[in-house]
Amino acid sequence: MKKILLSSLALLALAGSSASAADLPRKAPPPVVVAPVSTWTGCYIGGNVGWARVSTEVTFNGVGEFDRSADGFAGGGQIGCDYQFASNWVVGVQFMADWTDIEASRTSVLFPANTLHAKLRGFGTLTGRLGYVVTPSFLLYGKFGWGAYSTNFSVENAAGVELASANRRQSGFDLGVGGEWMIAPNWSLWIEWDHIFAQDKTFFFPNLGGGTTAEVRRDLDKVLVGFNWRFGGVGAAPVAARY
Repeated sequence: MKKILLSSLALLALAGSSASAADLPRKAPPPVVVAPVSTWTGCYIGGNVGWARVSTEVTFNGVGEFDRSADGFAGGGQIGCDYQFASNWVVGVQFMADWTDIEASRTSVLFPANTLHAKLRGFGTLTGRLGYVVTPSFLLYGKFGWGAYSTNFSVENAAGVELASANRRQSGFDLGVGGEWMIAPNWSLWIEWDHIFAQDKTFFFPNLGGGTTAEVRRDLDKVLVGFNWRFGGVGAAPVAARY
């Protein structure tokens, strides 16, 4: 009888301690940190290098005179801002300026003793961009806007003496397509092709052939690769979630 009584008391004590433990508050689990999610919203500044090709057509007093293409190195920088919306779409604006040193020359058809030179020293574009986020780190985009570059056209005689020279700024629509990769929260790499449809320009040389009018048509293609340092919105702050 005594053993039965002691066993009953032990069971009651064990049950009471279990109930007390169940009544104690549980310790909350540590918060789970969610990795930051990249976004293309923000601004950027960067640099670029690549290749440019210029096609030049010239007529003297309505007669075909000069038709040449030349290419060369190009390099410069860009600045712009993007805004990501509707999950996968990105819209933005960009300004780009590049230096180059491209020249095409040939002997004149109408004035065989003279040599014609067409030079290009730099170009710039102001464009809008519309892109689609294919993956969180890859943006495919098109761009449309306005491009301009400075043109120099000159005529030299056989002795290398400049007989006529003129500078004009040619401009027109710019159209391009490219891709950009987010390689780090604040850095991206890109590659793109653009074409500037420049308007024709007219030059008048009073000392050439008793007065000659030259009409110059130029088209520019460029393929550039570059990098951007992005700021003001790339990479949201880590979010602490509790479960």
